[in-house]
Amino acid sequence: MLWQHKGCGVKRLDEQELVVKDYLLQGIAAGIFLHDGKMPSEYTLVEMFGVPRIKVRNVYTLLEKMGFIYSKKGIGRFLRHQQKPLEVVMSGDISFSEKMLNHTTNYKSIVTKIEQVSKDHAIFSKPYVTGGTLYLIERLRFIDGEQAAIHRSYVVAENMPEVKQVNNRLTSMYQFYKQHGVNQFRSSFSQLSVTFPNELDRTLLDCEILVPLVKVESDNWDEERNVLLEYTEILYRTDRFYFQI
Repeated sequence: MLWQHKGCGVKRLDEQELVVKDYLLQGIAAGIFLHDGKMPSEYTLVEMFGVPRIKVRNVYTLLEKMGFIYSKKGIGRFLRHQQKPLEVVMSGDISFSEKMLNHTTNYKSIVTKIEQVSKDHAIFSKPYVTGGTLYLIERLRFIDGEQAAIHRSYVVAENMPEVKQVNNRLTSMYQFYKQHGVNQFRSSFSQLSVTFPNELDRTLLDCEILVPLVKVESDNWDEERNVLLEYTEILYRTDRFYFQI
């Protein structure tokens, strides 16, 4: 497999570099390199595989961009901490916060954006989003002090006009809906895909450019009125968390 990402400073790997990459990734997966332990030196890998030093550096640059390791100038490279379990929310009838609190009591959610969505936004091409006025409520989720996910709710203002009064003290969309008379929820679909972070996502999640993100999209309906409340997008980090679906 050849890796290439425009503008990230990582070159396509040749066959020799792929051998080194596979060795290091297999070692990480097998637990050969200790948590926060030092990775093999460039010299060690040069001697082991008989490749030029620049090729070892290329591999380490790639692994750093993928979020597996970090560098200490003049000391070496080190393995990042082990991944933690994170349950992917695939239904529209259970709160995201409830799911997160099943994993840890050290959970925090902060509102990072509240705004009316422009009419040329790509969200209007999504299923069931046929027009009207949408408000974006964006939250950053922390687990054990680490950025875990970005949660974006595109709320249909015509079906939930109270969204216009939402402020940054909001902690749960489900509690907000319940406070305004919604008692039964349903979701008609969930879609999971893998993407890479753009500049905004990298800033919010504090992650590298080649860290894959799991993206979950779903809808959330008021069952009693049979109206769409919101279209939801959640981006999960994959370098710090693994997923139970």
